[in-house]
Amino acid sequence: MGFYKDDATLKAVSLAPNKPIKAPPPAGTTLGSIARSYNAVGGLVDRLSTVTGIETLAALAVWMVESGGRPFTQGKPVLRFENHVFWDRWGCDHPKTFDAHFVFGGHGADGKRWEGHKWREKIGQPYAVFHGAQQKEYDVYHFARTLSGVELAAQSASWGGTQVMGFNCGLIGYASAFDMVNAFARDLSWQVLGFFDFCRSAGLVDEIRAHDWIAFGNGYNGAGGGVVYGPKLKAIYDLKKQFDALLR
Repeated sequence: MGFYKDDATLKAVSLAPNKPIKAPPPAGTTLGSIARSYNAVGGLVDRLSTVTGIETLAALAVWMVESGGRPFTQGKPVLRFENHVFWDRWGCDHPKTFDAHFVFGGHGADGKRWEGHKWREKIGQPYAVFHGAQQKEYDVYHFARTLSGVELAAQSASWGGTQVMGFNCGLIGYASAFDMVNAFARDLSWQVLGFFDFCRSAGLVDEIRAHDWIAFGNGYNGAGGGVVYGPKLKAIYDLKKQFDALLR
């Protein structure tokens, strides 16, 4: 089974739709954000929807929930650095250095592992939150690279519009996380193709086709993730009637 990212026909498909939404709802509204995301990537998403049976709006729902519909900045795909994954990938072998700069839930902070993420560049500084601000995410990522090297830091973050974890690079056809990041940094097309490749490789196509948002969330974000992400995905997909009206 080949990867969609290596399919010459799919790579030639226009990223933007042939018929973009001419009058998107106001910016800042959920429907407006969905419409703007569709105008950015809808051509390729529509084609992959035909190939996979994953509806366009279902794919856009994941895009919206994972990245908040943030616009693409050339060279800087949307990033979320995960302290607890960096511990698993590098910190557990270098605990003293890791603990001097990072905390996460159950490891210097309250909450579950994916909660309570803070960092500091220099010992003696207070630990600071960084999720929610892309420049801060990149500051943490680049600092982590100075400790672990490029590959392990890249494996420890989620990337792109649908936030594929770096350590899942092999599932979407890349030899390394850094190769995946470089592709995602070049063009949104690779991010779209990566999402559909991930759904197929991770065995999540049936769940998203069936709109089983809890099961999909568990598979996409790990056990328990469906409880958090499932309702968010459903809330966006429930706007299907309004979204379809925008396409007419």
